[in-house]
Amino acid sequence: MKFVQLSDVHLVPGGGELNGCVPSQRLRSCLDDILQWHSDAEFCVISGDLTEFAEPGAYQLLKDMLGAFPLPYFLMMGNHDDRDVFLRIFDNYHQDPMGFIQFKYQCPAGTFIFLDTSKEGSDEHEGQLCDARLEWLKEQLIAAEDEPVFIFMHHPPFEIGVSYVDEISLIDSEKFALVLKYAKNLRHVFFGHVHRMTSVNWKGIPFTSPPSLNHQIPMIPESVDGEFCDEPPAYSVVNVTTDQLVVHFNTFLQRNPLHQTLL
Repeated sequence: MKFVQLSDVHLVPGGGELNGCVPSQRLRSCLDDILQWHSDAEFCVISGDLTEFAEPGAYQLLKDMLGAFPLPYFLMMGNHDDRDVFLRIFDNYHQDPMGFIQFKYQCPAGTFIFLDTSKEGSDEHEGQLCDARLEWLKEQLIAAEDEPVFIFMHHPPFEIGVSYVDEISLIDSEKFALVLKYAKNLRHVFFGHVHRMTSVNWKGIPFTSPPSLNHQIPMIPESVDGEFCDEPPAYSVVNVTTDQLVVHFNTFLQRNPLHQTLL
C-alpha cells in the first residue's frame, strides 16, 4: 500500500505570505501534484503545524482547500496549532477519550497510530506526551498484537544536531521509549517539526521526517543569513509491503527535465 505524508504547512489567513513564501500556494501545488501522480494512495497525513498562529481563518482556509481533495486525510497537532481553535473549524474530528487529537486507522497493511504531541499552555513549542496520552498509546500497541504498527507524531523524541529544533523536541522521551516496548511489530515512526528531510534510527527504531512545505531550517545556522532557508519543499511518498518500507522525498516544485547534449 501507499500513503503520503506532508508536514509543517504553516497556513496564515487569507492566503498571506510567511517567511518569504505563500503557504497556501505551496499547499495547493502539493495537493495538485499528489492527485496527478499519487491518486492511488490510501491516505494523506499532515503531521502538524497546520497553521502558523492557530487562527480560525487559517484553519478555515485549510478546510476549504481540503474540501475538494478526494483522498482520505488525517490532520495532526503541532506546536503552532491549538486544539480548541482547530475543533471549532474541524468539529467532531478524531479525538481520544481525553480530548486529545490522537487516533488510529486500521487497514490490511497494519495499524496506523496518530499522536498528539502538542504541549499544554500558550507559547509552548516543545513537545509532550503526558501520562494520559502515553496510556492511550500503550492500549493501542497492546491491542495491535502482532500486526504491523506505524506511528505518526509531530515532535521527535531525540535531537538531530540542529539546535533550533533540538531545544524544542519531545520532553520526557524515555517515558515514550518505555511505552514503545509494548509494540510487538513496530515498523516505522514518521514525524515533522524539524523542517528537514531526516532519517534517524533511535533505540533501534527507524524514523523519518519530510521538510516543511513553506520554509526550511538550515543544518548549519551560519550557512545562511537568517533563521530559515529556501531549500526545496517536499512531501513523502511511502510504499509499504510485507517485508519492505520505502520512503521517497518528492521535491514537487523542482522536478525539471534535463536534456542530454550530444557531442
